[in-house]
Amino acid sequence: MSNGYYGLIYSFKYSGARIDATAGGGANYYSGDHYGKIIWTSVGTFEKGLQWYWNNGTKKEFNIYGKADYSLNEKLSVFGDLQYRFISYEMTGDDDDLKDLGQQHRYHFFNPKAGLFLTLNSNQDAYLSFSVANREPTRSDFKEAAGDINATPRQERLFDTELGYKLRGEKFSLSANGYYMLYDDQLVPTGELSNTGYSIMTNVKKSYRLGIEINAGIRPFNFFSWDIGLTASRNKITDFVEYYVDYNTSDWSEEYKSKSLGTVDIAYSPSLIGSSDMTFKILKNTEFHIISKYVGKQYFDNTMSSDRMIDPYIVTNLRLDLRPVIRIIKRTEIQFIVNNIFNTEYESNAYGGNWYEDGNEKTWAYYFPQAGTNFLVRVGFTF
Repeated sequence: MSNGYYGLIYSFKYSGARIDATAGGGANYYSGDHYGKIIWTSVGTFEKGLQWYWNNGTKKEFNIYGKADYSLNEKLSVFGDLQYRFISYEMTGDDDDLKDLGQQHRYHFFNPKAGLFLTLNSNQDAYLSFSVANREPTRSDFKEAAGDINATPRQERLFDTELGYKLRGEKFSLSANGYYMLYDDQLVPTGELSNTGYSIMTNVKKSYRLGIEINAGIRPFNFFSWDIGLTASRNKITDFVEYYVDYNTSDWSEEYKSKSLGTVDIAYSPSLIGSSDMTFKILKNTEFHIISKYVGKQYFDNTMSSDRMIDPYIVTNLRLDLRPVIRIIKRTEIQFIVNNIFNTEYESNAYGGNWYEDGNEKTWAYYFPQAGTNFLVRVGFTF
């Protein structure tokens, strides 16, 4: 692979008695060559270094934006953000299976955002915002769909509404953020991977993510603090249609079928995630952490089949932070880490799919088991 990237950004700022405004933009150009060369073979008489495939991907982007914050009074302010993006994709050449990748795509995106920010008092804030965001498919998405016009990925559009609250105290803090993300043509994983390990994506017409994120911290003593985080959400595709191949085992002929599964979970989207970090300050420059993470059950395709599910898991790590003072070095940090102290057996990722034989569903699935108890030492210096 050989690539080049060039770009520029610019911005202008204005600050007044009641308004802060920024305008700016940027432009960039990316060109990447992907190719394969024969470096060795046990058969044939190919010349060493022979290039057997080549393709190029070019992406051009231009954007301009303007945003402003305006104070209506001492407690209430409004903010707005407008952005225009232009993206041009062009691909030429063949893939490593000699499939023609030639294609061109152009997008014009308008991304607005507006909201309110309320200062209740010196310890409490609240906010409300609404935004529209557009996202283009990636090179990998286009590459995997090449040759099938019906599979060509479409742009994704998000309508995002968020409501938040923050509370700060001398020995505690609390923040909550509720969100409702409504999607049109969201790009979601299918559960399968390409031959180079990229997640294969597909558009789903209607979907949403509804949830709340809560972060809290307490510091009851100078030597102890505890930070916790929790995300609870519903991540759904509405009216999902599964397309599959049904094989007749008498002659192994293929029949392409579809069926409606109704409302299903989005792949790789657990409904519950939690984290915990308990910190003990042992000495002036020494801290000890007990860090835990919980991830609820999730499916790795969009059919909600228990045969293609990642079980929930919780993992706990220990970390000792040392910051010795060395005169000739501005900052020294040494970390001793023990990961997965309970030697939990779990998988954090997987891929797979299904097929049918005489109307009966069959599953194939591969999981990525994670390491058991392991140790790590990290040393960092700042001069």
